[in-house]
Amino acid sequence: MEAAFRYRLATRLARRLRAEGRPLPMAALGAALGLRGPVEPVLRPLLDGRFLLGEEVGLWEWRYPFPPHGEAVVVLDLETTGLAPGLNEVIELALVRLEGGRREAFQSLVRPARPPGPFIQRLTGIRAQDLEGAPPLEAVLERAYPLLQGATLVIQNAPFDLAFLRPALEALGYPLENPVVDTLPLARRAMRGLKGYGLDALSQVLELPPRREHRALMDVERTLAVAYEVYYMLTSGSPCPLRELGR
Repeated sequence: MEAAFRYRLATRLARRLRAEGRPLPMAALGAALGLRGPVEPVLRPLLDGRFLLGEEVGLWEWRYPFPPHGEAVVVLDLETTGLAPGLNEVIELALVRLEGGRREAFQSLVRPARPPGPFIQRLTGIRAQDLEGAPPLEAVLERAYPLLQGATLVIQNAPFDLAFLRPALEALGYPLENPVVDTLPLARRAMRGLKGYGLDALSQVLELPPRREHRALMDVERTLAVAYEVYYMLTSGSPCPLRELGR
């Protein structure tokens, strides 16, 4: 069975269990996939680290939380005018901070020195005129930086975002010393054999809604969904801080 298809089926099973909110017997899970006859030989190979196996099938997420107790997590994403730090600029920053059952979101457009080109405007849906009244990056970072304090940063393809974010913060005298977890290598470990591990490819495997535009807050939510799934795939009943999982 193709790896992507296998993980899609497993995600459908996890979604069914979440909808029920309780463990289910194998037969009920088989019915969720439209299976007939003996279902256990088909289902068992699908049950990755997210699933708690007993007389019935449950989910480890019901036993321990994400993020783990005592760990603050900030999921972050940037939109930029291009791929070259130092040459291109940030045009949007968004993050979600999770801590102790609390959730705080932050999003802001950023006014660049030069407007984004037509390709970036089409890709993001952010028009040049949308940025004219936006605050400069320095003002946005001054508002966002307190939300980063004491948190593990979770970023899809972290080196790209950090190449823009770290120099900008350091120029303001704000060191970025947070532990960083990159969901891309985590997904490689959790879901072996996929053809791609970009955010769109992972969204297809985890059956997240397709994205029409590349917007920072929507991509934060998508990255958070990926981080949630792969955390339980990799911990499989042995919870640990997310920052340790990312090492």
